[in-house]
Amino acid sequence: MKAAFIQQTGPAQSIQYGELPAPEITESQVLVRVRAVSVNPIDLYIRSGAVAADLPSPYVIGSDLAGTVEAVGAKVTQFKVGDRVWGVQQSSAGHQGTFSELCAVDAQWMHAIPKDVRDEDAAAIALVGITAHLGIVREARLQAGETIFVHGGTGGVGSAVVQMAKAIGARVIATAGGEEKVKRCRDLGADVVIDYHASDVASELQA
Repeated sequence: MKAAFIQQTGPAQSIQYGELPAPEITESQVLVRVRAVSVNPIDLYIRSGAVAADLPSPYVIGSDLAGTVEAVGAKVTQFKVGDRVWGVQQSSAGHQGTFSELCAVDAQWMHAIPKDVRDEDAAAIALVGITAHLGIVREARLQAGETIFVHGGTGGVGSAVVQMAKAIGARVIATAGGEEKVKRCRDLGADVVIDYHASDVASELQA
């Protein structure tokens, strides 16, 4: 299969593109025919070595993916061949990444793609969407009518938090740097946006 991989951590020039053996799945994994991927800051940190991780060599880079199930392990019951799935490969735990034609992923990390969602959109929201959801739903247990402050409302996770919080029915106060990003925050649904380049955030929050 074709894949983007590194032999050792380093700069972007360390990335190679070529043939690697197709992965074999365990009884708890699914084999995904990858249709779309996206890039996150953590991918850059792992590839460069800035974040220490136990990586195989060669190591296929990337975390996010969307695609179609090609095979399922003996203990997998929630998916079948042909299902469209999206998710995040836990590559920092020693698994291969997602920038390859085929990827073996633990079924617990995969989710079904709704019929009206494109593979590209599912892959783009994967890591930031999961992070945002775990933070505001599982941990903060955000409820309709509550107020949430998002410091950096146009970043990857921040923009996901703004949209999810509004979908829940919360009041969103966000920060952004500059007029363009302030407008973007409002377009995403933020009720109040503080330009941290032009205002004192603490005093604006008090107001």
